[in-house]
Amino acid sequence: MRGQSYTMGVLTREHDPMGAAIWDYYTAAKDHQITVKTDIAEDEELSPAYLFRDFDQMPEIEQSALDKTIGHVLDVGAGAGSHALWLQEKGLKVTALDISPFACQTMKERGVQDVRLLDVMQMKDEQFDTILLLMNGLGISGTPQGLDLLLNHLGTLLKPGGQILADSADLLHLFTDENGEAWIDLNSDKYYGQVEYRLSYRDVEGIPFNWLFVDQETLTLTAQKNKLQVVDMIEGSHHDYLSVLKKI
Repeated sequence: MRGQSYTMGVLTREHDPMGAAIWDYYTAAKDHQITVKTDIAEDEELSPAYLFRDFDQMPEIEQSALDKTIGHVLDVGAGAGSHALWLQEKGLKVTALDISPFACQTMKERGVQDVRLLDVMQMKDEQFDTILLLMNGLGISGTPQGLDLLLNHLGTLLKPGGQILADSADLLHLFTDENGEAWIDLNSDKYYGQVEYRLSYRDVEGIPFNWLFVDQETLTLTAQKNKLQVVDMIEGSHHDYLSVLKKI
């Protein structure tokens, strides 16, 4: 589990439930559910089929992000490769990054041309016109402190005039009563959008990890601290939003 620093790292196949589900769905059409456990809500089930959706099935903020994508693209947390494949079809050069061995294998089989099994924090000496972090992609930072580290590093991977397109969500509504009053503990050391996750798929158990859902003000301030400017915020339909960041 992550603390204050960003330490995601590449997964092993023995602890890669999401990737295993992606591989099974792609190779054998097995739509077994991924069990999602968190410390803020009841268990949920996720179908791997959702990760193979085409453009028309994606939420509007994902569609907006893909429409805004230009140049050489770094797709962070590329999963089954749906975003990367759509962009490739539009003629863009895409580097698809994921920490899941199974996901990377699936993307290669599906035709993604440049697939890297790598934690984005380990990437260096390359620069991109667009960096994508979709499907609550900023969550990989784990904590507000991790977000600071992540944005600082992503800035080094941007070409002059480059952009980061990333989505997240504000979870404050989960801690707000019917009168509109928030009941979060403002003195807590833990930010209310920091969620502990544990995934499992059949007999594959994932290692617990933190995932960050960041409010727009915190993201804006953290971006400014790291010489990035939020030039646009596009609201989604479920307290989510797409942010467009550029170097100051």
